[in-house]
Parts: sequence; C-alpha cells; structure tokens
Amino acid sequence: MADTIKPINVEEIMEQIRAEIEAKGYNDSLLSFQDVDGSSILREMQNAEEFDIGEMEREVELANHRVKIAWYHQVEGNPLAVFVKKVIRKLTRFFVIPIVEEQNLFNHSTVRALNQILAYVKQQEIVIGELQSKLDQIQKEKK
Repeated sequence: MADTIKPINVEEIMEQIRAEIEAKGYNDSLLSFQDVDGSSILREMQNAEEFDIGEMEREVELANHRVKIAWYHQVEGNPLAVFVKKVIRKLTRFFVIPIVEEQNLFNHSTVRALNQILAYVKQQEIVIGELQSKLDQIQKEKK
C-alpha cells in the first residue's frame, strides 16, 4: 500500500483561518503592551509583603546551604539506563564540569553579597534604633 501525497489547497486553508478570525472577533487593533495595566500582576509577582528581617535571614541561610552545585549525582534506573547515562556523563563531562564550576563561582559571589547586604541591614537597624531613641529623648526635652 503506497502512500500518496495529497495536494494542499492553501487558499482553502487561508479561508478557514479567515473565517475563524472573523468568528472570534479579532481585528487589526490588537492591544499593545502600553494598553495593558499589569500593576496588579506586578504586585503579586513582587509579593508585596513588608520587609521582615527574620525572613531575610532564613532566605540568606538557605542560600548559604545551597551555594555549591555538584556535577556528579548517583545514577539510578534499570541496568541498561544506568549504563547509557554513565556513558553520556563520561562523554559530556568535559563540557559540563567547567559550566558547573563557573556557576559555583557565581553562587559563592552572590551569597557573599547577600551576606554583606544582610549585615548592612542589621547594622542600619541598630543605627536607626539609636537615632530614634536620641530623637525621642530630644523631643521629650523640648516638651
């Protein structure tokens, strides 16, 4: 049984597409990015919660624990799959290890920066607390 190639009628397909567009009410005046108010979506994405130093400390601690990515993981599965995965790993090792090392360097740098930011925030909280107490004392003296 030989497969025969059916001729494609482009005009017929285009007419079907045009009819579908007309049925759905699409027109040439589609919305642009400026027409869409995405402020509510942006607020949801930013998780518009107030700053919480405890949450920041937990997130930085989590980042400190996940800074290093291992390139080698135990291979699991049936014996044939394990063999194929090990062969693929050996063949791609020269390519994967430098990428993982670069990622680890970036992770270390980023986590060090996060630790510095956290230390700065804590330091500023102390300074702000001291200034607030001085301001309160000055205001009491003026009364």
